[in-house]
Amino acid sequence: MKKEFELNRKTYKDIKRMDHHQMETYIKEIYDLGVKNGEQAATDEQIKPADIKLAISSVKGIGDKKTEEIMLALEKIQKIASF
Repeated sequence: MKKEFELNRKTYKDIKRMDHHQMETYIKEIYDLGVKNGEQAATDEQIKPADIKLAISSVKGIGDKKTEEIMLALEKIQKIASF
């Protein structure tokens, strides 16, 4: 979904001719596009709790009980961080 921004000659000339309001609107559109792309990238790359649990349980010496304790501790941290 990422859209590459390219400042070609036509866009450059169009920007040079803009008045204050047009420039403000143009910059806001670019900013909004960047925010949207950033949010999308953050959502795409999120680690899911099931992935964390699988990684923890694959460590030698950590059983089901310790895995559950670690997951509960992580859930508490997540609840605190979401405030």
